[in-house]
Amino acid sequence: MDVLDFEAEIAAAEHGVYTVTLRGPDGAETTARTRLPLSPDELRTLSERIPDAVLASSARVRRSASPDEQPVQLLGRALFETLTAGDGRALLTAARHTAARAEARLRMVLRVQPPELAALPWEFLFDPAHSGYLCTTTPLVRRPQVSLPQRPLRVEPPLRVLCMIARPGDQEPLAVDAERRRLAAALAGLRRAGLIELAWVDGGRWRELKGALRPGRGPWHVLHFIGHGSFDRAAGEGALALDDGNGGTYHLGAENLAMVLQGHPSLRLVVLNACETGRASAADPFSSVGGALMRAGLAAALVMQYPISDQAAVEFSQSFYEELAQGRSVDAAVTDARQSIRLALPGTLEWGTPVLYMRSLDGTLFAIDHERTAPAARPTQAGDLYVQGLAALYTRRWDDAVTAFRAVLAADPGYENAAAKLEEALRGRRLEHLYTAAVGAADAGHWDDAVAHLTAVLAEEPGYRDARERLETARRQSEAASLRSEARALYAAGQWAAVLAAGERLAELVPEDADPDGVVGEARRRAHAAREEAPRASAPPGAEKASAARPENRRVAELATPMAAWSVAFAPDGTRVAVGGTHGQSRVFDLPARQPDVVPPSPAVLYVAMANLITSRYRKPKGGRERPADSRRVRAVAFEPGTGRLALADATEVVLRDRNDPARLSRFIAGRHDVTALAFCRSRLLAVADHHTVGLWSLPEPTRQSTLDHEDAVYALAATRDGTRIATAGHSSLRVWDTGTAEQVLCVDYHPMVFAVDFSPDGTRLVTGALDHTARVWDAATGDCRMRLELPDRVRGVAFGPHGDTLAMVWGSTVTLLDLSTRRTVLELDGDFGDVSLLQIAYSPDGTRLATVGGGKAWLIPVPKERRA
Repeated sequence: MDVLDFEAEIAAAEHGVYTVTLRGPDGAETTARTRLPLSPDELRTLSERIPDAVLASSARVRRSASPDEQPVQLLGRALFETLTAGDGRALLTAARHTAARAEARLRMVLRVQPPELAALPWEFLFDPAHSGYLCTTTPLVRRPQVSLPQRPLRVEPPLRVLCMIARPGDQEPLAVDAERRRLAAALAGLRRAGLIELAWVDGGRWRELKGALRPGRGPWHVLHFIGHGSFDRAAGEGALALDDGNGGTYHLGAENLAMVLQGHPSLRLVVLNACETGRASAADPFSSVGGALMRAGLAAALVMQYPISDQAAVEFSQSFYEELAQGRSVDAAVTDARQSIRLALPGTLEWGTPVLYMRSLDGTLFAIDHERTAPAARPTQAGDLYVQGLAALYTRRWDDAVTAFRAVLAADPGYENAAAKLEEALRGRRLEHLYTAAVGAADAGHWDDAVAHLTAVLAEEPGYRDARERLETARRQSEAASLRSEARALYAAGQWAAVLAAGERLAELVPEDADPDGVVGEARRRAHAAREEAPRASAPPGAEKASAARPENRRVAELATPMAAWSVAFAPDGTRVAVGGTHGQSRVFDLPARQPDVVPPSPAVLYVAMANLITSRYRKPKGGRERPADSRRVRAVAFEPGTGRLALADATEVVLRDRNDPARLSRFIAGRHDVTALAFCRSRLLAVADHHTVGLWSLPEPTRQSTLDHEDAVYALAATRDGTRIATAGHSSLRVWDTGTAEQVLCVDYHPMVFAVDFSPDGTRLVTGALDHTARVWDAATGDCRMRLELPDRVRGVAFGPHGDTLAMVWGSTVTLLDLSTRRTVLELDGDFGDVSLLQIAYSPDGTRLATVGGGKAWLIPVPKERRA
């Protein structure tokens, strides 16, 4: 793949101002004068915290930025802001597009002249627009101002690596023997394939190193050093800690190391697995070991600016040398190795520890002649390697498979179908990396990155795992995130109608989480208040007093809920109603035995079911994300037939509360995603909707009995009275299942999003409420549509009456009760709830009451006498 350079040069001006010049691959250029967005003291404090942050990150697995990572990210943002000052960000974006159109790889070449800036860890450049570190996807090369660059060295395999270990007696002990074994094991496949040859310096003194580099020895192409590094503040230069021959340390300074290596012209790369070898003084950018090697004429140096763990070093070496031995450019090999560290050690920041200095024109250090590979292995050896590769391939151990098949081809280029198997393994590894990155991005809420990774996966393999479903989710969430941002901006500008329009689209995209910060609901309230204020402002004097004198027509009773209401359900005996809300809370109200004609004040609170009393012990499910209590909503409530036990859907958990002893509870985690719906199929069998699946859980000890795969997002559930069937309704279909066998017995493709579903009492009909402003009655056996009702707004809730001859619906801010035999509206409440979007409707078992929620509130509604059971 071709390489296009994006060059960045920083020069000192005066009084803390720097000149930044950027050049794109198409010749476009921009120059800006800028300051670092941090004071010198802040910069020094942050820089001093970076090594500890990197070291701490190697000790655990994290999904999001920890306090330890925050200084790294903060410094990375500051460096990126400095580098892309003025028109720099636009030029970088244009360069990315240019590379994409040319199907080329973009590389950032960094020249930093001011020593105080050159000493900073530019490898942690953090791009806030992409919520990611630049060098994990884009090769970053430090190319100081030196003499003419070097061209590739023609090499006949194997690539010869000279390794040296130094362990002075007065330094902190290193497990050098173990590290030697790990390096040898990491490169074993390449050695068997004849692509890499390892040799070791016989000792840890400068004399042994100099002797190994004498003319006639080698030739060596790479020097790999394992040991301690240091930075001599007095001398102002980096150094390697070698043995002095007397049990002490001999500090081989950067200039002297460069002098020793200059006499070996075939040596093009030095890899220093030693801390602080990438560190320079604030007065001389060439004072680091890597900088000094550049000034001495070496083609490339890979050094460490901080300590690196053994596991990270092994991951880096294996991936780096594998790519290098295949003739890839050193900068591409480093980027691939960074990704390997990040994937193998989730949460670590050690991928930013290596620093690459390079003066090669295109990063290609060696022109490897693969036609003249080292002597072939014995046929039996190639066969053994091929079998090892197959075993790794079929168990999805992609790295092992790639190494094995490359070794086979190095031994016998025509061996069976090893070349095809290698391509398959490379493809599997690439897809695995992309998929893993996408899952991580989605877990962190970085939806644009998730979309990009998943799109790449599906372009290569349309049926890869659940990538298509994840892509649809990521696209919806990405658009929803943009809409939420726009809605907040419109809300701040007082554009209520525009906020409501954005809310409409949000409800289509993510109906389960359309208004997380409440701006749409508040805009609706303000718009309604403005409409009410307009007539009063134009009314004649005395009109307000006359209006106030009229008796109030109380047709609904608001239930007192301190939390914002989201879900509602009646108990099977009709004596209680439960309301689920925010903060993981629900309230259960005691209802009078007889419903009067005039709506009474709000019923008494029987008890408060606070799911968040137990969520201090909540643990996020594998792959899930924790959330604060105030962002959790009880999206569904349901009562168990017979026992009257209450089930609450609280984030990814289901909480069960005993009727007679509300303090007695149990809980279980239903899955990785938020629970969107609940339904008791019968006593001791609870259906729980978790994203695109529905779990059937047996009680009282929650055990998943079976799983129903709806194949797209499930928003509503309903069970027949006898519990033998359950309906699942979601993004594009309505399905019916046998709860005994978990087999699907009916599927109706119904592309408008379905928000609500209910079975008729006799189980022969289904009713749905949908995004397309319709309520439809279906034959539950055949899936034929028996009735279609057109309404002015989306239908968010539906419920059959206890005899199946009435239908209650909520659409917009209206409650409608319909006589199904005559299609006559027997009750319609519009304006009784304010200008809110009603979300659910529940019909009491005795037919005397309705209950609804919306706009954060809950209401009871008496059913007209002629329509009561």
